[in-house]
Order: sequence, then structure tokens, then C-alpha cells
Amino acid sequence: MKVWRRTGISPEDALAGESPAPACPRRDAGSQQDSQQAGQRRNSQPIGHIRPWIEALRLRTLPLSLAGAIIASGCAVSYNSFRPEVCALLVLTVLLLQVLSNFADEYGDLQKGADNDARIGPVRAMQRGEISFSQMRRALIALAFVTFASGIALVLVALGLDPLLLGVFLALGVLVLFAAIGYTVGKRAYGYYGLGDAFCLLCFGWLAVCGGFFLYAHYLTVPVALAATGVGLLVVGVLNLNNMRDRLTDADAGKKTLVVRIGARAARVYHSVLLLGGFALLAWAMTLLALPQRYALIQIPVFLLGLIPLGLNLKATLAVREPKDYDRLMRPLALLIILLSLAFALLVSISPW
Repeated sequence: MKVWRRTGISPEDALAGESPAPACPRRDAGSQQDSQQAGQRRNSQPIGHIRPWIEALRLRTLPLSLAGAIIASGCAVSYNSFRPEVCALLVLTVLLLQVLSNFADEYGDLQKGADNDARIGPVRAMQRGEISFSQMRRALIALAFVTFASGIALVLVALGLDPLLLGVFLALGVLVLFAAIGYTVGKRAYGYYGLGDAFCLLCFGWLAVCGGFFLYAHYLTVPVALAATGVGLLVVGVLNLNNMRDRLTDADAGKKTLVVRIGARAARVYHSVLLLGGFALLAWAMTLLALPQRYALIQIPVFLLGLIPLGLNLKATLAVREPKDYDRLMRPLALLIILLSLAFALLVSISPW
């Protein structure tokens, strides 16, 4: 991957990666204010101009957000509880939450100065001035309402009018909305205090899988909880790669991610625990779901084959010496997690037959 930088070249050239990688300078006192004004310096595109907004969606992040929903749906099939209308609304709500999180991340990081010239990766639309703060703020408010409405529809279809369950899932919905927006937005954005990993595990693991399965089946089981924790840890691994890549610029911007707090060497050990521990928990859940069935001797070994590409990705990660080189490993890891989730769901779906 090449490193982009906002210079005098056009946005198209910047997106193409034609600018050389900059050094990582120390940020001065006025740099955060400069970053806050970056979205206003150039003429912002009208809100109807579609290209910057498509870029702000960060389409490559959307499949990974579905990993938990995929596993929840596979477990629902395994327990003969799958409902297609619940699946459709679950997928829609998860995608909306991820887009909301992406918009909020772009808004908050630019506002706080974490998106600056030294950051490794493509220059984002707000940083280039193609989307203004006011435009993104309006988009966030509108999208939050749409996402909340989708979540309410999901809960009503899945659970009916049970007042207790509606109250519980309403509270969970508010929590998830806070998690999506509060990662980088606000004076106490939790991503700047090293809590991003915990919320990632909560949202992409426990709430996505356990919450999704409960919407199907109206109960929980141990294998579902194991699978939730496993996929959650794997998704945290992607976040950890991102934070290892941005460790220096995050530290300069005052963004104290867990990687910034524990240091580069400990972050690599932590990454190994995330990937190997996450896979082990998924394999354990697979074993518990498959063993009572006649196809267990096929299901378990096939799933264990996934350890090979995961191990290769981990080996490549541990061999990295320059932070920018972590960037090229993020997309393969995200794709691998999706494939593992699909394999898990398909293999446990064999169980009822």
C-alpha cells in the first residue's frame, strides 16, 4: 500500500496514491485547529454530490460488520429457529449501524486532529473538504433516526409486543447507537481512552451474535456465547491492526488507543491472542454444535482448515517492521473473518439435516 497525503495535487491523484509517504512529524498546538478547518478550507460539494458520500461509506468495511449476523443466523438454522424476515431486518440494521459508525469516525477524527497529513491511508472526503462538518452532522442525525427505526422494526418483527423484551432491546439499541457514534465523537469519545477494543467485542461479538440469535430463537445457549466471543475477538484483531498502523499519529493527536497505551511489542502479543483465541472459541462452539450430529467428522476438520490462512496472516503481521505495512494486512484479515463466519454458519447449518 502507498501512503496518501494532502498536497497541491488533485483529490483524484491523492486517491490514486501518487503522493509520496510523509515522515511522521510531531504535532504542534495549532495542528488540531488546522485539521478542524480542513473540511471548510475548500469549497464543499453540495450534499447531493454522491461521490464523496460513497467514499465516506467505506464500502470495504461493510462485509466485516456482517460477520456476527452471519454466525447468529447459522446458529439459528442449527437450532431450527431461522426466520428470513428477521434475517433481512438484522442485516439491514447492522449495515446501517456500520455506516453510521463510519460517518461518525470521519467526523470525530477530523475534528480532534487524528486525521492529518501524517496519517497513513487515503485522505478522507471530509479532510479534503468535499464534505463539510455541517453536512456530515446532518447526515449523522438523519442516519441515526433511520437506524433506530430499522432496529425497532427488527425487534417488533422478532419479539412481538412483549413489554419486557421491548424495553431491554430498546435500551440495547440506544447503547449500540452510542457505541457507533461515541467512538470518536464528543468530548469523552471512548476511542480516545483505549476503550475501542472492549466496545468492538461488545458490539461485533456479544450483541451481534447473542442478540441476533435471541431475536431468532428467544433464548441463548453456551455454543452461541462461545461463537459470539470468538468472532468478536477476531474483529477486534482488525481494529488492532488499524491501531498498530496509526500508533504514532494517534499518539501525537492524543488518541490513546490500547496500542498506544501498551506499546508496539505488547500489541503484537495481544494481536496473537486475539486471532488464536478467537479461532479457538469458534472451533469450540463448532464442536459443541456438531458433535451430536452424524456429520461431525466432516464439519470440525473442515472448519479447522481455516487455521492455516489465519496463521499465515498472523505470521505476516509479526514480521512487520514499519507501521505503514500493517495496512496491507487489514483487508486480507477482514476477508478471512468473513469466510470463517460463512464457513461456520454453513457447517453448523448441516446439523439439523
